Amino acid sequence: MADIKVTTRKSFRGIEGYVKKNTTIEVDEFRARELLRSGLIEDYEMKSAEKPENKQAPTPSNKAAPKPAAKKKAD
Repeated sequence: MADIKVTTRKSFRGIEGYVKKNTTIEVDEFRARELLRSGLIEDYEMKSAEKPENKQAPTPSNKAAPKPAAKKKAD
């Protein structure tokens, strides 16, 4: 997991030690979610990787001919 820089809203004691109000700390994504739910940090933004461009494969030159439609049976 990538570490995220977050700013604290309140002072607290946690696994990071004693952290004062308005301090920037670096925590992993799971810890950031936990602290955000507790109201101890300001909202943060995750930097996501760029989405890959989906490229369609070229149509093959040896593509099979379409199958003929099935004949309907007479009633």
